Amino acid sequence: MIIVVSDVHMAERLNDRQVEADDAMFLEFLDRIASDQLSSGGHLVLLGDIVDLWRRDFGRALMDSESMLSKLVEISRKATVHYVAGNHDLHMLRMCELAGSRFPFEVTKTLPLEDDGTKLFFIHGYQLEVLANPYCKSMTAYETFAEGLCLAGDDTGNAADKLWDTFKVAKSALDGIKRLPSDVKGAIDSMMQSPGIRMTGPHNVRTIVEQLASSMARVVYLGMKPDEFLIFGHTHRPFCDQKNHVANTGSWNKEPCDYYSFIEIDEGHITPKTFLP
Repeated sequence: MIIVVSDVHMAERLNDRQVEADDAMFLEFLDRIASDQLSSGGHLVLLGDIVDLWRRDFGRALMDSESMLSKLVEISRKATVHYVAGNHDLHMLRMCELAGSRFPFEVTKTLPLEDDGTKLFFIHGYQLEVLANPYCKSMTAYETFAEGLCLAGDDTGNAADKLWDTFKVAKSALDGIKRLPSDVKGAIDSMMQSPGIRMTGPHNVRTIVEQLASSMARVVYLGMKPDEFLIFGHTHRPFCDQKNHVANTGSWNKEPCDYYSFIEIDEGHITPKTFLP
């Protein structure tokens, strides 16, 4: 049994009743799967953007997510917990590196798994947006900006401006980044837009992302194997395309997904699910 969930964006904003309700529902979800689907083992795949580190002070966001992190540690005693980093929580990779073997679960950018003969390949999905978005085609640049936004530490929502000011003052921060976008400030500002704006604007990024995900060319640009089923998040739009071996987890009630979506994989069958309290 494999349970997959992405784009919870926990601790996204302070003093927001909807965020607080969504976060509470995620804790209930973890309790449910711990006592049900994963009670005798299996895998929990956290497919990125679980904790939102872009709009919050990094340390405080983690402290506000303490209950969730504690539950993940509890689940890891029964089942295997995998954390696939997203653009909003990319710094989790660095935390895992620093803690080494003492970190409670693995954190990676990609994850291959197999369930009853079905080969699976998990990514958060920001990798596809890098290919689809005209601002920035460099994965190195995008990930550098993403981790910088994780560490900007700004509750006021001006993290993009703060990061840009940092880069202007400390130009060495850009050393080694290949193929910088011609409009660096525009690229950072674009990253800070909500998926509803960023993905459906004039560049039609969401459609291109889904086309890229469904294309067998993904074997080359994602490093997949031809017989692997791709599962990703990031766009917040859930779907399952069995013909092209691709599915999206959706999100935890974040636009445009207006419910709590996740994926259950049992005996090789990939099924989109909705969590109901």
